[in-house]
Amino acid sequence: MKRILIVDDNRNNRLFLQVLLDDYQETHPEASFEIDEAVNGKEAVEKCAAETFELVLMDIMMPEMDGIEATKLIREQDKKVMIIAVSAADDEERKKNILDNGAEDYIPKPVNADIFQTRLVNYLALIEARGSTHFSKAAFNLYSQEIYRRQTIFMIDSEDALSEFWEYFLLGDQPKYEGISDVVRTISALGDLFVRLDIETRVIVEESEEQLYISIDKTDRLQKKLLTLVMAKNRAVTEYKIGADRMSLLVYKRKELIEVPVAEPVVASEELLIEAPVEEVSSIGKIKLAKSSDVVNEVFDYMDEDDFDEVEDYIGKLDSLLLLVGQSEVSKDEIVEIFTYLERIGRMMTSYSESYNIGQALRTMATDISTHEEEFLASASALGPMCAAFSHDLSRWAQMTFHTGSPAVDYMDDTIVANSQTISGMLSMNDADSDDGGDLDDIFDF
Repeated sequence: MKRILIVDDNRNNRLFLQVLLDDYQETHPEASFEIDEAVNGKEAVEKCAAETFELVLMDIMMPEMDGIEATKLIREQDKKVMIIAVSAADDEERKKNILDNGAEDYIPKPVNADIFQTRLVNYLALIEARGSTHFSKAAFNLYSQEIYRRQTIFMIDSEDALSEFWEYFLLGDQPKYEGISDVVRTISALGDLFVRLDIETRVIVEESEEQLYISIDKTDRLQKKLLTLVMAKNRAVTEYKIGADRMSLLVYKRKELIEVPVAEPVVASEELLIEAPVEEVSSIGKIKLAKSSDVVNEVFDYMDEDDFDEVEDYIGKLDSLLLLVGQSEVSKDEIVEIFTYLERIGRMMTSYSESYNIGQALRTMATDISTHEEEFLASASALGPMCAAFSHDLSRWAQMTFHTGSPAVDYMDDTIVANSQTISGMLSMNDADSDDGGDLDDIFDF
């Protein structure tokens, strides 16, 4: 039985989230929820002080006490509860504040039912994993056996499991450790090899007061050449040890929190020595500045060269197809090509934290087009202008980010995500019309 608290001052919002949770229970017989509600942050804090909840779905903008303050107070009294922000607040500062104060993810309103159900699977898995964490003097990592820490285990047996591991550390844009995105990307690359080889492995995370140790098991099952290639492609990771059957990566807490001397990479086995030169690059890979009269544009280089070449190639092919939409008759084969390229681009982009948001939007758009091929075909003339705008912005993003320079690494994120959501929304309009839940126009407050 999982106890869930829905916090929102709008009754319709609370009702809608409860319906989504009820739907989940119907399709997952093993799930059992006990759901409670709070109308503002103050009531949520009081309920969390009096009772134990595994999951809190928290609105941000509420009277008496907003979600940011409530999240901070709940987190102070309960370190294990999972708090997920669910808000229509189109404000990056508010979003950052609630994540910095203890929320672990952010779901925008209006809530997409499919996305919510997918995220809920991950949330419940993380809650289960969190419940099994324990303190022990027997460490798994190759660095220390004498640390006091929490241990969390991820079973890696599928791409979904890798996504769960990725989102646990990177989703929400609030890493606690220096270089965490590089380490997570490296572990994910190794995990992907295990998945492709159909070998189940474990990622074991251990945390001390100053460091985070992330180890991956069964590395002896991988060819040394594959392991060498992965580490060569992730040269930013310099703190690691390789043992007989596992590999451990070390991450320090942010430098502003604790100063730690930079150590040379060390391996536990002389048989396998991987050179990982340290390069003077920032966490987002700035490599060149292009000044204008008012702003300083930066050219970024965070993407692997092979991945970037493929992304640019797919964007070019996608651009040609999307420009045809609305101007001529689009065939079903061309629609298949469109969502295939979107999925391929999105999959590569989600492997980098800097382009994760755009990548997720493209993958969602690909899914929506693939499940609404007939609607896309019938609405091609209406979709034409939006597809052209989307294609133009995606091409512009690639040009500015990697060639001419942009003001920030996420400069085009909001525009591209909004355009992709608009196209998806136009395709799924009939889905909403066929619902039996009545008029949902007033469910979400803005």
